[in-house]
Amino acid sequence: MIKILIGITSLIFIIIGMLHVFWAFGGSWRVNTALPTKDDSELPVLRPRMLGPLFIGLLCFFASVLLIVQLDLLAAIKSSPLSKWLCIAGGIVFLLRAIGEGIYVGFFKKIKHTRFAKQDTAFYSPLCVWISLIFFSSIIYMRFRQSTYG
Repeated sequence: MIKILIGITSLIFIIIGMLHVFWAFGGSWRVNTALPTKDDSELPVLRPRMLGPLFIGLLCFFASVLLIVQLDLLAAIKSSPLSKWLCIAGGIVFLLRAIGEGIYVGFFKKIKHTRFAKQDTAFYSPLCVWISLIFFSSIIYMRFRQSTYG
């Protein structure tokens, strides 16, 4: 079951990565709900250029592969202490993202009435909790598997 959940999460990372690459090259679909705003004026708090979304997209692709590697589902690359520590780092990063920085993003944000804030509360932050749990679950699964099968 955990392999299926990790596979779904890996696919989610690929989709999110493709969306960020799309935005990096000028796409605008759903970008108005993906960036935090101070108020309903639709003026985003930050204005990412090409490299920001492209970098995030590449990190999403990397995270997708990392989860697959951690489960030893990729024959060319085996799980290692490095993949374990990267999964721990990923779990921490996404948990911190879900908690938020206190103003614009996360469950404990102060600005809660904008379009982004509503999407963040309903979708983005819970997804970050899910991803964090999947990263940590992949480590627990591999530890259990290694102790069971030697």
